Amino acid sequence: MAVASTLPFRIFSPIHLDLGLFYFPGGWPNPWTWITYAFVHGSLSHLFLNVLGIVFISPVFEGRVGSARWILLFFGGSVFGALVFRLLNGDAIALLVGASAGILSIFGAYGRIYPRDRVTLFLPLPGMPAVPVIYIVIGFLLLQLLLSFSAIGNVAWEAHAAAIAFGFAVAPAVMRIPLPGGRTRKLASVEPLRDLATTQELRTILEEAERADIGETRDAWIDKFVKGARCPQCGQPLRRTFGRLRSDCGWSRSL
Repeated sequence: MAVASTLPFRIFSPIHLDLGLFYFPGGWPNPWTWITYAFVHGSLSHLFLNVLGIVFISPVFEGRVGSARWILLFFGGSVFGALVFRLLNGDAIALLVGASAGILSIFGAYGRIYPRDRVTLFLPLPGMPAVPVIYIVIGFLLLQLLLSFSAIGNVAWEAHAAAIAFGFAVAPAVMRIPLPGGRTRKLASVEPLRDLATTQELRTILEEAERADIGETRDAWIDKFVKGARCPQCGQPLRRTFGRLRSDCGWSRSL
């Protein structure tokens, strides 16, 4: 979570005051703190909660979209969330710290690009159901709105809600930014998969792959399809290697 404190600042160290987003009525934070505030936290529990969000969900998304796009979404969401918080709390003295605006921007983008991906929040414990990531995005947004009506202090719900909206809104545009070195993925054909969609779940995944108009997004849906599909010859799991579908029985098909 991002923490906004209007408590006596003696509870914060000089690091919080130098690197956190500190402002007062009529004033604006130091320029560098729009970035650095995401790297300082109010307590160990505050840091721990943000680490959970990064470790258990964020790497999956980063692995698909690339580190450059992930960084853009993280810092863009951090700055946008802080800006909205500043504009909505202009008559207060506040110190904003924490990485959660950037993390929630990633969540928003994840929900926009891969809404049906199933993830477990927060700890992958036995028996915990995995739910579509879009439900998590909606749940976090509703939680921030509830916090706005609650008496719980020091939670910067404005920055959280703004960051989620930012990630959700800009994700398609960010996905169209070429990867470093000019790397990009062309749209793969889904036609070779059509007769392998033998269950409703596989048909749904195939529909999502068809609708995806970004190379990386379609590729991710195809990978998800292959994980659930079975060889039409032997019924064993399939694997995707070097542009072909293969099975241990020797069956293969070009993608």
